[in-house]
Amino acid sequence: GPTPWHQDQVYWPLDTDRTITMWMPLVDVPAEVGSMTFVSGSSRLGDLGNHDISDSSDGAVSELLAERDLALHTYGAVHAGDATFHAGWTLHRAGPNPTDRTREVMTVIWYADGARVVQPENDHQRFDLAMWLKGSEPGQVADGPRNPRLWPPDHGA
Repeated sequence: GPTPWHQDQVYWPLDTDRTITMWMPLVDVPAEVGSMTFVSGSSRLGDLGNHDISDSSDGAVSELLAERDLALHTYGAVHAGDATFHAGWTLHRAGPNPTDRTREVMTVIWYADGARVVQPENDHQRFDLAMWLKGSEPGQVADGPRNPRLWPPDHGA
């Protein structure tokens, strides 16, 4: 099925919105399987309702698109190893997959160095705190074994 319209940023219990997501297919994704569609310029709109990825978010964003006449950009077919990148507030979705082939993808999320954990505001942020920032408390720098600092590398000095 499709991945409904959503903003990734609502999932992260961080004190920054300086975030970026990479979406990379691990298999070729023909146009009919459905790749990523983005709402152009939507990263500048900020939080549009704290919607999770659901039928509700899809309906709310569809209404917003109609009201504001916002432009869409769909990538169409992409190959294994191609990648798209988008900011955390960017509205995006993936179309339905009408085939019997699985649309296998990998995502990687980066956030600004020095970002701190905040008190989670919803169940999704509580989950991400427990899963990806395990052991981190609000106010602490958001780092750890599952979220190492990438640059400059820490050589134990």
